[in-house]
Amino acid sequence: MSYSALPEDYAARALSLCIMQPTVSGGDAGIFRRLHTLLRQLFPRLFSLCSCETLGGGALLLHLPGTPEGQPLVFLSHLDVVSPGDISAWTYPPFGGETHGGYIYGRGAADMKGHLVALLTAAEGLLSEGWQPGGDIWLAFSCDEETRGGSMAAMARLLQARGVHPAFILDEGGNISQPFSLTRKPFATVGVAEKGRLLFSLSCTAPRALEELSRAAARISRIHPRARLCDPVLSDMLPAMRPLMNGRDRFCLSHGRLFHGSLLHRLSRTATGRAITRTQLSLWRQSGDALLGEIPTLHYSASILPGDSAEALLRQVRRCIRRAPITLSVQCMEEPGALSPASGPAWDALCTAIAVHFPGTVIVPSLLAGGTDARRMEALCPQVYRFSPFILPQDELLRVHGVIVFTDVLALEDGQGGVINPADRSDKAIAMRELLTTVEDDEGFESTLTPDGTGLLIAYKK
Repeated sequence: MSYSALPEDYAARALSLCIMQPTVSGGDAGIFRRLHTLLRQLFPRLFSLCSCETLGGGALLLHLPGTPEGQPLVFLSHLDVVSPGDISAWTYPPFGGETHGGYIYGRGAADMKGHLVALLTAAEGLLSEGWQPGGDIWLAFSCDEETRGGSMAAMARLLQARGVHPAFILDEGGNISQPFSLTRKPFATVGVAEKGRLLFSLSCTAPRALEELSRAAARISRIHPRARLCDPVLSDMLPAMRPLMNGRDRFCLSHGRLFHGSLLHRLSRTATGRAITRTQLSLWRQSGDALLGEIPTLHYSASILPGDSAEALLRQVRRCIRRAPITLSVQCMEEPGALSPASGPAWDALCTAIAVHFPGTVIVPSLLAGGTDARRMEALCPQVYRFSPFILPQDELLRVHGVIVFTDVLALEDGQGGVINPADRSDKAIAMRELLTTVEDDEGFESTLTPDGTGLLIAYKK
């Protein structure tokens, strides 16, 4: 389809207008309703053919009828964005939707109004050219994905009560990455599972509260869940990566179970590798000044590896504070999501679509380190996938969210030499030099530590 009924820059203009709506999670429901009105104006053909329902504080459920013999499809997105924080730290207004140098800037441009607008533009273009879906299409847009995720859960229950059994469900979570020095081909990461999540806080009102919290934090810091290669990393992800690699790396991936220990060791040396090989627990924030009469509080976040248990981790935390005058409050506890099959008709259809639009791309089933709304739809069908058809060059990784930190990004193997040694022409050194150049050329970075030795880069961006 050419989408000739729509101007070439329609999606870009629509995205800019959507960014201007400050739909921050937990915000006024009226703001979300204004976004609904805008979407109706931007995509009139789609909305005229759909039944529309508003749920909760601003979630939107669209139903586009198809032929009775076809199986339904469910597409997910979310309308909310995270808070912009200190607006003075932004180069461009977070809700300005401004275009500079071919990029649209603003909260939600990538996460995930870009995905939302791409989905709606595709539907509007197809319908304007006379296309009719073979089965029912459901578009479920939540309004609290960045916080509680309750609105998507409500829509899942509604669809289940109506007997909707989709062929597959598609949400955000993967993209197209262009080849760089360590890979031979472009690759598409398609999420087939995601880690669980545990958010909790510790507070203390007793005398010497800070000392009590400090001792508790020290005990919790000694919780070290075992690193391992779980599914889908071992069963799907590593085997799919073989065409991307050269030499020794390709051989090791071809015999993943034989080289289990070596692969685990090498993955554990990168931030991304640690995220997919272990349950991670971290203290991410502290609040409350005892001197001002506020309650000192420590805030923890954990991502739970498939096969591990959020409940079991919470029991370990409770044992660390069982004799202390400390109150534990759990804000969120979600077990790891189910594993969707990287095979079968639904998977093949998704892979075919990627291959048609991105020729030569290797499909890599992946484990998401973060959480999405998709897990709340798992009761509807076992085929739940996470992918956005966006090309993400290496330098675009620096634009996602607001603050990016790289540390030991490509220190994948032992060896002599280093990035600053011109005689070192290894794949790793070349890749690190490319990344350094990207950072140096980007005026948005506040500070950079130059790579050294076998590879180290730490960069801070507004």
